[in-house]
Amino acid sequence: MKAGASLESYTQYVYSRLLELNDYDGVIVSKNVTIKGKSGATNEFDVFYQFTHLNIECKVAIECKDWKSAVPVGQVRDFASKIEDVGMGQFLGVMVSKNGYQEGAETYAHSKGITLLTEKQLPSIPQLLAGIIQKAFLPNRNTIGQPFWTLMEVSNGETTGTYYAPDLTVPLFYSKTIASKMLCNLPDAERFEVRGVSQYQLKGFIAQMKNFGVSAAIYCLPYWVKDIKEVPFISISAEQLENEYIY
Repeated sequence: MKAGASLESYTQYVYSRLLELNDYDGVIVSKNVTIKGKSGATNEFDVFYQFTHLNIECKVAIECKDWKSAVPVGQVRDFASKIEDVGMGQFLGVMVSKNGYQEGAETYAHSKGITLLTEKQLPSIPQLLAGIIQKAFLPNRNTIGQPFWTLMEVSNGETTGTYYAPDLTVPLFYSKTIASKMLCNLPDAERFEVRGVSQYQLKGFIAQMKNFGVSAAIYCLPYWVKDIKEVPFISISAEQLENEYIY
């Protein structure tokens, strides 16, 4: 294993999980990527990934320095040269150092649009795992239903992890509007909020169904129905959800 390989591997893992937590599906975070620059030279980057978000393509190159001493400005300058060669503006540069940076490095990096991080600034594995668990089971107000929406208990604006589940069956809705109409008809509506169920969270919910006997039903709420007990629904199994709605 070459020097610095452990820091590269950890950085690759961290960014893979962070992108996963932010719903950037299909992103591959690779190590030791070589890219031919405008000069004709081949530039190697320790970690590299790219993705498209809101029709904007983003490419990120990461340099890892697993050194016992602080990284000097010359190393930052060399990294900036590689970024410029492959196309500054299209590529974002990030440097991760085990033991910080020497004087002048941060000023120079800032002038070139390069982000300097230390290993301690990267999320730890327990923090990442906590984020993954939270994302799987606790959707926030910005989560978009893919394709379902549901009702969840909230406290001080945060989801408690408890689904609204009459008769131990969690209602799923095809639209936020329909879910909101059902919420308005609840006698204790102030306890709950509409939450989108992303693909990531749907996988987590299916796991709960399989392991803890949770039930689910797809609800269709006609506008004229006032009594929740009269709302038509179709029960759906964990296997059906997995086979028909996970993509």
